[in-house]
Amino acid sequence: MEIMDRTEIKLTDESISTFLEEMKARHCKPGSVTSYRQTLNSLASYLPDGQGVNRNTAAEWKAWLEEQGFSRRTINARISILNSFLKYAGKREWQKTDFYERSDEIQPELTRTEYIRLLRTAKMLDKEREYLLIKVMGGAGIRIQELDRVTVEALKAGTIQTESYKQKHIRRIPSCLRKELLAYAKRENISSGPIFISKDGSPMVRSTVWYCVSSVSRDARVDESKANPRSLWRMYCSTWERMELSIQALMDQMYEKILDEEQLVAGWEE
Repeated sequence: MEIMDRTEIKLTDESISTFLEEMKARHCKPGSVTSYRQTLNSLASYLPDGQGVNRNTAAEWKAWLEEQGFSRRTINARISILNSFLKYAGKREWQKTDFYERSDEIQPELTRTEYIRLLRTAKMLDKEREYLLIKVMGGAGIRIQELDRVTVEALKAGTIQTESYKQKHIRRIPSCLRKELLAYAKRENISSGPIFISKDGSPMVRSTVWYCVSSVSRDARVDESKANPRSLWRMYCSTWERMELSIQALMDQMYEKILDEEQLVAGWEE
């Protein structure tokens, strides 16, 4: 474990692998090891270049995860893994122990089946703006505070630049959604600036966005508590989390296969 200046722990592939080997030695299940690796890799990506884990990392990362819309259950799991890493590194005093209670997980989760029902219903009701709002947030992961970044110029470029927790992100807009948005802008005579605007040309306010999304819920037979920007964002995050875990598990299996093949060729015992 590399200590940078006694106030930071460098989070590298080597330090992560060493930690995971210790977890395996403690009979940690393969699925848990995969989850540990994925979480620590996510933390490494979150940290600014050159910065290691320090006494403020757990609190700052938790705040960032909250801002990104991750569920409280997911945040608990990720902070717990970071705490395990800190314990291994001999930095228990850097751990964050104020976890969410189970009863705090009150926000119901929107399923992708319900999401599709919202889209199909908005289309059936000829509510194109509502359809696009749902798709932009649930399909492209654009948060409600980032909607003003969805401009004609950004769509033509194919990417949207956003910023959260002092970090800049480039979001790619899927080609199918990009075409729909540009076609909508053309029909609405929006030649530049934000796509989602009010009658006076200013960006839509939060309350209007929430109303637009929830207005489709009854006809779509989706609980209104799920038909909102926050639930759409969480569904988007959950989808990516499941895909990342599946990919990581597949990579682990492929690497194990490589090691098994090398063992047949150059193992100590034939």
